[in-house]
Formats: sequence, C-alpha cells, structure tokens
Amino acid sequence: MSSSDLQPRRDLTLTHATSLVVGITIGTGIFLKSAAMAQAVGTPVLVLAAWVAAGIVALFGALCFAELGALLPDAGGEYVYLRVAFGEIPGFLYACNSFVLGGASIAAYGAAVAIFVSDIHTFDKQWFVHTVHLFGADYGLQFGTRQLIAIAVIGGILASMVLSLIVTPAVHYYIADR
Repeated sequence: MSSSDLQPRRDLTLTHATSLVVGITIGTGIFLKSAAMAQAVGTPVLVLAAWVAAGIVALFGALCFAELGALLPDAGGEYVYLRVAFGEIPGFLYACNSFVLGGASIAAYGAAVAIFVSDIHTFDKQWFVHTVHLFGADYGLQFGTRQLIAIAVIGGILASMVLSLIVTPAVHYYIADR
C-alpha cells in the first residue's frame, strides 16, 4: 500500500463544513443562555438580534479561518497560524492553553446534561453540603445526584476519547499491514 493511499481524503463539502461550524458555534450555549439573556434584556427581539449579531461575528471568524487554511494548509490549525504570525513561543503557549482549557467544554456538556435531566426529574437528595467563606463572600458546595450525572457524562466523554486514541492507531496499523 502506498503512502498516498493513507493520506486523509479531502472530500468535505460546503454542507459538511457549514454543519460543523454551526454545531460548534451553537454548542450547548443556545440551550443554557437563552433564558438568562431574555431575563436580562426583557424582549425576545433583542435576544434574537444578539444571536444574529453573534452569528455574523462567527461567520466572519469562519471566513478568516477558511482564508488562513487556504494560505497555510499545514496540519495544526490555530497553532500553525499563530506560529507563522508571531513565532514559536505564542504558538506553543496557545497549544498549551487550548490543551488545558479544552476540558472546560467537556465540563459544560456534563453540566448541561445534568441541568436538563434535573428539569425532567427532580433530584432533591444532596449527600454533601458545605459553605465556604472566601474573600468576604459565601460559596455553597454541594454534591448529589445532579453532580453525579455530570461526572458520569464527563467520564463517558473522556472514555470515548481514550478509546479513539487506542482504536485509531490500531486501525491504521491494520490498514497499513494489508
């Protein structure tokens, strides 16, 4: 098998790319933030206007990334763009930052699932409740069924990531062996 057969295929269409960008942009935010936004502004028209404005900003960002991707087609995405524009250190710092903060999106999914499930079924049982006083403010720490659901979702996502890290090389080894 030649090395050109093992290269990634470049067959994503505009529909595929648009679906990915829309899914990533919307994420869980549209389900978690709409009520808070409506309470803050008081009218649905302003909420929709804010979503349209954010959509336009996201579209401009996507167009910038498309241009950068055409200009610098190397693997690495934002790391490559920052490395070329500003040097090795900012590129490296961005990569470290995205690695560390990438878990925040996974935690957001866990929190969203826990919130949505608790809207369907009430979880009143709290196994641990403690108040912490920091810098003149009181913060409540609690652990119960709702937090356990969030941890289970986060654990499931992390397990699927580890599984993909194991399966992908095995598949490549199997394909290359044929």
